[in-house]
Order: sequence, then C-alpha cells, then structure tokens
Amino acid sequence: MRRPANRSFRARLPLAAGMAAAMLAGAALAAGGTELSTVPPAGDGKGFGINQAIRDGEAKRGAQLSTGAPRPLAPRPEYASLPVYVGTLGDQPVRLRIGPKPDERDSVHGEYSAGGGGVRLLAGEYENGGFLMEESSDGTHVTGNWEGAIDATGAVRGNWTDPANPAIVLPFMIRPLGVLVIPPFDMRPGSGITYAPPPPKSSISDH
Repeated sequence: MRRPANRSFRARLPLAAGMAAAMLAGAALAAGGTELSTVPPAGDGKGFGINQAIRDGEAKRGAQLSTGAPRPLAPRPEYASLPVYVGTLGDQPVRLRIGPKPDERDSVHGEYSAGGGGVRLLAGEYENGGFLMEESSDGTHVTGNWEGAIDATGAVRGNWTDPANPAIVLPFMIRPLGVLVIPPFDMRPGSGITYAPPPPKSSISDH
C-alpha cells in the first residue's frame, strides 16, 4: 500500500541561504562582536540586512520568526460541512472533519483540532483495512504520520509518529460521529471484503 503523496505538504529551504547567513554572521561577530545589521547604517546606505530578509521571507510564508512557534492554521471554510470523527491522540481528545477527496478514490482529506487554537490539515488513504494519513501544521511540511487499521464499525486504531523524531509514537483511535467516511473492513478471516463504494462506471460503451 502506497503512502499518501500530498506534495503540497512538502517543501525544502535552500541550504545555501542558511550557510551564507551563518558565514556572514560569523564574520560580523569576529569583526566587531555585534549582530548583523537589520537596516542599512545611516550615512552610507549600505548593510547586509540579513535579519530583515529573514523576516520578510517568513512573513511571505505566513509564519512567525524562526525563534517563535508557527502561527496556528485557521479552520478552512470548505471543510466546515465535512463529516466529523472524534477520538484520542495519545491522551488528548481530537475532533476531525474529513471527507472524500473529489479527484481520488479511497482517499480522504480535511483537518483536525486537539484543543487550543488552530487546526492541522489532513490527507490520507485506505486500502484492504489499512489506513494511512499525513498531517501538516503549516500547510507545507508533514508534521505527523497516522497509520492504523479499520475495524468493522469504521473506527480506526493505530499509531501517530513524529516524522522529525520517529522515536515519538502515540496511539490514536478515531470513530465516525454520524456519517461514515472511512469504510469499515470485514475482519473475519479470509473475507478480504471492504465496504468501499464501487468504482465509477465507464462512460465508454462497447457498442
């Protein structure tokens, strides 16, 4: 079973920019023991302005400065009417709004909250009783991997893993609150039956 491939969650910052900033910082400290200038010094109109460039770049990405936590994402209006799943992640109660992806079969997307402000975006898929899902706290980077099994009621149980530190693993359980989105899986030995909707019929006729 392949893992969810939501490329919009993935982005990489150029290493060259970080190395250049570090080298400039070292040179400035060695010369005068001061921080890099955030604005051009008065009189000559020159200056590195590295700190301001970092602020400008992070402002464009919608995040706070690297020294602070990212801004929490606000709930998306298009997800407000999606079916609700509830459960726990570790010892925290979670509430998910998820629905089928319009362009992919056996896939879901949405968002979830675990108390406090903001939500995390979700994208996942299911197959043969297995369930995989990725989350993102900023809409760019993957900040959690959900992997579990679907039971005969449509509840999903498994483990959440921190992609930055795979040693951090939390158990999770989510179940539908009303409308069923993730189809249940028949757990009887040898059945191999899921209750997923049938594939759409082809509009191409043999006649």
